[in-house]
Amino acid sequence: MGVIFLALFAITLFVLYIAIRRAWGDTLTTGGIGAILSLLWVVLYALLHEETSVAQAIFAGVVVGIGFAVFVVIIARFFRANQPPPGLTLVSHTQAQPEEFHDDRRDSDHQKTE
Repeated sequence: MGVIFLALFAITLFVLYIAIRRAWGDTLTTGGIGAILSLLWVVLYALLHEETSVAQAIFAGVVVGIGFAVFVVIIARFFRANQPPPGLTLVSHTQAQPEEFHDDRRDSDHQKTE
């Protein structure tokens, strides 16, 4: 049964990352919902172990659940802020005609030797 809670925890973090990265909602609201769900899955997982008290389970939920959610939000915001704008087309120099580079090199070689 604990594996199910860990799987739900992982799915929550994955959906949280996608939601923040794609800007499906307000970052604070989406992050808060993700943090609460993460806390819930970790607490439920911790309560399944016989030697874990409720206080320990809640502490683990706060530290692990909210900690991971905060890191996921930070990473998603970082990558969203650094992605190119939607209308920008990135062009590589390797897409150009190879002859253009050879001609440029020959011209620069002739200028140096003359």
